[in-house]
Amino acid sequence: MKRVIILVSALMLSATAVAQNDRSEMWEFGVIVSDISSASLSSDTGSGIAFDSDTGFGLSVAYNLNNRFAIGADFIWSDPKYTAVLIPEGILPVPEVINHKANMFTYTFTGTWNILEGPLTPYLEGNIGWTNIDSNIADQPPITGCWWDPWWGYVCDTFYSTYSKTRNSYGGAAGLRWDSGNGWTLKASYGILEIDTNRATAKANMEVIRVDLAWLF
Repeated sequence: MKRVIILVSALMLSATAVAQNDRSEMWEFGVIVSDISSASLSSDTGSGIAFDSDTGFGLSVAYNLNNRFAIGADFIWSDPKYTAVLIPEGILPVPEVINHKANMFTYTFTGTWNILEGPLTPYLEGNIGWTNIDSNIADQPPITGCWWDPWWGYVCDTFYSTYSKTRNSYGGAAGLRWDSGNGWTLKASYGILEIDTNRATAKANMEVIRVDLAWLF
């Protein structure tokens, strides 16, 4: 959080030296660095899973309909560690604890409202999409296959199918945007990502602190 405060302060101090920009009807393509908070889920039976916080990276694309409104799409991936507790069936079940690392991929469509038309503006953003979580734990025996490769000759490899789920996700964010005047945009935001687990009482809520560097064209 301290890094974001420093960044926002730097943007505000620099704004006085920047001329008015017009981003209307322009595309922007950016890279994302985010700090994703921890999250946990539990059930009535005692089973549950807890994800550690992690740094995520991603890509974004957006089209500025005018100086105020933009639509776009984001892709962010991270590899958080997790602890899962499984309660098997039985009279005296013995809990099984799994410590591993997951792969998390989030794809969202976004809508952005820039509150001001100038190069320095606070903004609000909403998003909706889906998140895929791969446990990296095999759900069946490995499969080995062999084939002729045009470069490497006859090769063999082993493939693993893993437990994974794709769920709807949505959220929102508030941030600050600065258009530098030379084709680059810097954004910093704080938001919430909510992953639907298909259970009314169980949702994964993650705080997301994010910094974007984008190219306007």
